[in-house]
Amino acid sequence: MLRRAVSLVVSPKSRPDELLMVERSPKLRYFGAFHAFPGGTLDSEDGLVSVAGLEDEALAPFIVAGARELFEETGLLLSRGVTRPRVEALRQGRRELLEGKTSFASVLGGLGRYLDARDFAPLCRMTTPPFSPVRFDTQFLRATVEDGALVEIWDGELVRGEFVGAASALQMWRAGRMHVAPPMVILLDEWTKGRDGLEQRVRSLTEAYTSGKLHRIYFSPGILLVPLRTPTRLPATHTNTLVIGEERLFVVDPSPRDPTEQERLWDFLDELVSEGRELEGILLTHYHPDHVGALAQMQHRYDVLAFAHRECMTRLPGTRFGRALDHGDSIAIGKAPDGKDDWKLCVYHVPGHAPGHLAFQETRYGSIAVGDLVSTLSSILIDPSDGHLATYLNSLSFLETVTTGALYPGHGPPVLDGRGVIRKAIDHRRHREEQLLGALTRDAQTPGELVAKIYTDVEPGMHALAERSLLSGLLKLEEEERVVRSKRGYSLAD
Repeated sequence: MLRRAVSLVVSPKSRPDELLMVERSPKLRYFGAFHAFPGGTLDSEDGLVSVAGLEDEALAPFIVAGARELFEETGLLLSRGVTRPRVEALRQGRRELLEGKTSFASVLGGLGRYLDARDFAPLCRMTTPPFSPVRFDTQFLRATVEDGALVEIWDGELVRGEFVGAASALQMWRAGRMHVAPPMVILLDEWTKGRDGLEQRVRSLTEAYTSGKLHRIYFSPGILLVPLRTPTRLPATHTNTLVIGEERLFVVDPSPRDPTEQERLWDFLDELVSEGRELEGILLTHYHPDHVGALAQMQHRYDVLAFAHRECMTRLPGTRFGRALDHGDSIAIGKAPDGKDDWKLCVYHVPGHAPGHLAFQETRYGSIAVGDLVSTLSSILIDPSDGHLATYLNSLSFLETVTTGALYPGHGPPVLDGRGVIRKAIDHRRHREEQLLGALTRDAQTPGELVAKIYTDVEPGMHALAERSLLSGLLKLEEEERVVRSKRGYSLAD
């Protein structure tokens, strides 16, 4: 799903390097608890508002949505008119707009104001890379406000808002004192390189993204998210390769099998290396094909060793491995993004989805890469062919105790509340087990018969996979002597 959105890069007229950053409520589904620029999605009623001085009619809906969102979120009304509105009149119009009692067009008309395209300069356009089922085609607009303009954040979608220097914002982000949404990290970084040629640099970079160049996606400092197309299970279409480190880089799960996707990854890594970084090696969470599709090709191109658990290593013959990794090991990765020394990756052995599955947690911010222990798109399939449900649940319980920061799954967008996501996964498994026990009787039933009773929320085309997952649950209950297996199927134990 692709939604059209707008984001406003706003600064005071005399301080162009100070940008308005708003902190989003942690309750929000998208970028909750992140700092971002004001903005939001386009609304059908935005078409009721006209924009004066337009040279490009295609910008009209973005300008209207941007002005409306800025007003709703911060109380700043970028508009023109004969007289300046009184503060209380602005607040009343904003209140009625947020309560759905009026439209933005009516607010402007009542205040004697209008929108002018000269107040909204197009900066760039970015589309969310395919790591999330909901993506945004976002037009970024540049705007200025009077010095001393009053920003008022009301309870709702935002927690706070203030003008922050671009360099200061990045410094706070690297220090772990501010979460910044990935597109804003890109733009803040460009801002710190100087005002000369800024617009052209930003436009060239984002146009390259449109042409297929991989974004530098940071959900937390020191970990680059690289979603690449793989032959994986739906609803996922991509697997998250990660690049961890600043000076010393480790690539986690080089995933794509497709040569075109591999070339995109090579271009991305080559650019990082050209900046003076060292490519140290490959880390594998596990051996499933959608996580190691580019492993052999990457070793051939960069002459680096791979590191994995010994059980993973036995399933990838022909791979050049370094030392085997085990639970409690650590890997030195140099200086952290804020310059602190002794930055490491802690290694955790978390089997259950696959034998020898590993997770990697960096020690500066607590961010953790969990491979296929958790997905933020769907529940993880535990297939009895190489998975074990009881072991998997033990691994989730362990991860819940150590996860303190952002969680990077193998599929789907990362999340700041990693522990909360793990808890939801555990609760989901508990709920499925309760459903299974509720469907079982003293009369034997086949897994297929049980799937039809339990997985009513799953499309029939997915029932074959659901049956594999349900079988793992049956085997767990059998191991616990709560279920009995016979030639006919499964039934409750006496």
